[in-house]
Amino acid sequence: MKTVLIPVDFSHTSSNALQFISDLNQDVDMEKIILLKTHYVSIYSNIIPSGYGQSNAEYILQERTDTEEQLTFTGQKLLRQCKPGTKVETLISDLPIAQAILDTISDQGATLLVLGSDAGDEESPVGENVIEITQASMIPVLIIPSASKYLKVEKVLVPCGAGAISQLQRLNRLRQILPDPELVILNVDHKHTGDEEDYRAQIKERLGDFSYTVYYAREENIAAGILNFAKQSKDIQLIVALPGKYSFFYNLTHQNITEAITLNAKIPVLIFKEN
Repeated sequence: MKTVLIPVDFSHTSSNALQFISDLNQDVDMEKIILLKTHYVSIYSNIIPSGYGQSNAEYILQERTDTEEQLTFTGQKLLRQCKPGTKVETLISDLPIAQAILDTISDQGATLLVLGSDAGDEESPVGENVIEITQASMIPVLIIPSASKYLKVEKVLVPCGAGAISQLQRLNRLRQILPDPELVILNVDHKHTGDEEDYRAQIKERLGDFSYTVYYAREENIAAGILNFAKQSKDIQLIVALPGKYSFFYNLTHQNITEAITLNAKIPVLIFKEN
């Protein structure tokens, strides 16, 4: 894995994502990890008194200095937890969070974006914008629920309807991120339509030498069907979302996706993109 980008905001959600990645790094080689913190100042802050005997400009400058110090400390701590040879860099941007992430992906050639997602009432700027950031990203996104703890990834759940089979070839990129895991292919189809024999034959053709098993779930709610299957299996360490219009994320509304990720309190989700 070449360059991993992790937006941080010093929340528990953010800290948990960093811990997850440092643990993953023990099993997976990473060339560089970039920690990005935004220090976006709204134009409205210039007309709001800051108090504390400071001018607004002085307060903003002091806040940025404090942020730089905290980010440097966070980066040094992460570096100590990573394998020897892994580089850790820190960046501060004055842009809004989504734009800062997109610009950093482009400028730094990031190959994986890691986002922590909230659970409960935690205030995490990154977690609150996880859906918008994920939808805008042009590289794979790994979403780490705030209650998720790293477990070595041995089984990966891949929801795949009949129309998404052509996207399975993208799973070859999974080997660039993880050691060779066993795939669990899940078709959530409440109507039970289609030819199962043909479905399995097409999967076999595209997965090559991957080790995999195929399962079916009869659920009206696709997201719920996926999460229920993952919880019942108890040995799924990662859910992979394929790109394209047949992806289980594609036709879900913003509210549905948020609900799905919120319900998914422990299992990380890796979302491949069209690019």
